[in-house]
Amino acid sequence: MKKRIIFSLFITLIYIFGKNIPLEFVVQKTHTYSLFSMQNFVEYILGDDMGKASVFLLGLSPWMTAMILARIIGFFMDEKSNKVAPNRMRWITNLLLITFALIQSISKMRNLTLSSYALSHYGKLYASIVVLCQLLAGSLFLVWLVEKNIKFGVGGPSSIILLNIIINIVTIVGKYRVVTLSNIGVFAYFLVAVYIILTVSLIIILSQSEVRIPVYKSSIHNEYASSNYLLFKINPLGTLPSMYIIAIYSMLMNIIRVIYSYEKANHYLTYLVKNGDLEHSLGIIIFMGLFFILSIILTLILIDPKDIADNLLKNGDCIENVRPGKETYRYLRAMVLFLVSFSNIFIMIILVIPLIIGLSFKGMSDLFSLPLTFMVFTSIVLSVKDEIMTRSIGGIYEKRLLDMKGGH
Repeated sequence: MKKRIIFSLFITLIYIFGKNIPLEFVVQKTHTYSLFSMQNFVEYILGDDMGKASVFLLGLSPWMTAMILARIIGFFMDEKSNKVAPNRMRWITNLLLITFALIQSISKMRNLTLSSYALSHYGKLYASIVVLCQLLAGSLFLVWLVEKNIKFGVGGPSSIILLNIIINIVTIVGKYRVVTLSNIGVFAYFLVAVYIILTVSLIIILSQSEVRIPVYKSSIHNEYASSNYLLFKINPLGTLPSMYIIAIYSMLMNIIRVIYSYEKANHYLTYLVKNGDLEHSLGIIIFMGLFFILSIILTLILIDPKDIADNLLKNGDCIENVRPGKETYRYLRAMVLFLVSFSNIFIMIILVIPLIIGLSFKGMSDLFSLPLTFMVFTSIVLSVKDEIMTRSIGGIYEKRLLDMKGGH
């Protein structure tokens, strides 16, 4: 386990180093924008450089979007996504990754200014292609780092997201630490602090609470026969899938911006670009709709009620007072949909209320992004903790098995 943790720390150091490698042919001081807007916060926790034009400028957004959409495509290609051939799924994921990375690169390049040296010596077209290639190469290398961390480290992409979140929290706290209370108001600080405490508490409760469905096992005929359950978390997938949904939202906005750059006369696109971010009511509605719909789809993909019902039927087991087969499948599907809808209501409240309040406090949307920041932070910490515990227990059993074999 120690080796995995050390490997993850090494990957994090490489990521920090890469965030400080500037893009060639780009004037660094020109890649600046409203660093503390809600939209930029969303992009930053996914790996955006927060004003630095580095080779890791795209962050994890293309990869996370490609991963989740590939799973959805695989699900609709077959009744079960895991039936799709792994090589085919890999091709779909890689194709989506390159496509989204290219789209986001084009979107980001609109905010970059090429240096006068590059323009005079190489021309705008050649310099733009070089910058585009650097962005694509940086994105693909970052994906490679994440995949290595999944295989040899702890947390997968969570370590990179966690680092970005910590930097984001430190930056925001540092900003408001030097601002006088008269400029912000004691009420705003108190409101955010209380909401952060409530957010962290609710996420812990949702992540740790579970529903037990009694199962009758035909192969057990002793006192333990009545102690078998199907366990479902009240929040089946946790809050980490919200990161993937945030990535999809961010990618959707980038696609709209790219299309708008070529169709500026289109009034609908103009309205979407101006009002589709999380600092406007339209953007909040779009985000809420995406979150609710995609979270249900993801839950049904990753926790397949039909697969569970089929396994119960094959093993001769059944849920009490529910007929095996289709009736069990319908029962489990209804249970999963209820749980994800129930948990979504609370998570949506956590996500949306600060966004709505932030509309009334112009220029302070970063302060009201802290509850969302701590929600993701808490979820990642709990997820990494569970992974470490699982791997540690697995390591103990593996060591005991090796000792038993050695004893023979």
